[in-house]
Amino acid sequence: MAYRQTDKVAARLADTRRSILDAARGLVAEGGFAAVQMSEVAKKAGVATGTLYRYFSSKEALCRHVFREVSAREMGKLAEIASGDEAASERLVKVLETFAGRAVQGRRLAYALLAEPLDVNLAEERSFFRRTHAEIFAGILEDGIENGELPKTDVRIAAACIAGAIPTALIGPLAPESHELDSNPDRVVAEIVKFCLAGAGIAAPQTQQKTTERRKTA
Repeated sequence: MAYRQTDKVAARLADTRRSILDAARGLVAEGGFAAVQMSEVAKKAGVATGTLYRYFSSKEALCRHVFREVSAREMGKLAEIASGDEAASERLVKVLETFAGRAVQGRRLAYALLAEPLDVNLAEERSFFRRTHAEIFAGILEDGIENGELPKTDVRIAAACIAGAIPTALIGPLAPESHELDSNPDRVVAEIVKFCLAGAGIAAPQTQQKTTERRKTA
C-alpha cells in the first residue's frame, strides 16, 4: 500500500519548514545573506542540520526561498496600495513612501535585498524584484496619464528609472557602516520621494504624512 501523508504529518512538516525559513530570515535581518550558515539556521529553528537538508538542498536554495518570500511580501504591499481608488499622484506618493520607509525601518534586511553582493541565483531574484517594482510604478503612471492627471511620458522608461533610483539612493544610507539614518531617517525618505515625483512630472506635496504613519498602515 502506498504511503499516504496524514494531515497531522503534513502540518508538522509545514511547521518545520516555516521555522526554518523564519530562522534564516532572522539571520539575514541580523547580518545579511552572508550570515546564513546551515548549522546556525538549524540551531535557531530547533532542528538537526541533517533535517534541514531534507527541506532545502543547500544554503543557496534556502537563501533563494527567503529572498523570494520576503520580496513577494513587500511587492504585495506596494501592489495593494497601487490598486487603490485614490488619484494616481496620491497612490504614487504612498507607494514611494512605503517602499523607502519600510526599507529604512528594516535597514539590514533591506540592504541584503537591495544591495548585498549575491550569487547568480539570488541576483536573478533581485532582477525580477526590480522589474516587478517597475511594473507597479508603470501601472500608476499609465492611470495618471490616461485620466489627464499626469504629463505624457514614456511610461516604461520612467517606471524603470523610478524603480532603479530608490535602491540606488538607499544603498549608502542602508549600509551597515553608515550612520546617516541614525538622526533623521524621514529626511532620507522625503528626498527620495521628492526626486521620484519630479521624475514623473509631479510636484512634491506641500504636506506629506510622516513616514512613520505610512509604515504603520502598510
